[in-house]
Amino acid sequence: MFGFGEHPENMTATCPSCQTPMEDKGAHGMRMGGLTGLGGAALGMIGGQLTDDGEEALEKKLKVQVFVCPQCQEISFKYHGGL
Repeated sequence: MFGFGEHPENMTATCPSCQTPMEDKGAHGMRMGGLTGLGGAALGMIGGQLTDDGEEALEKKLKVQVFVCPQCQEISFKYHGGL
């Protein structure tokens, strides 16, 4: 579901800066949360892999379609779901 470069449907986008057709780079997952800061680092040192598994279960993921302008390198995201 959150692989890299998946193309689930044909979507198009036009660059808002230079009006050039943008390249579709596929669907990607974006991490929106999890254990961070000193608490997360301390748990990582103590718990090791268990902390990594727990953090992955707690993190929020957002699925977006990524578009890149070949002319000016503007990046655009289209929401697919998640959180």
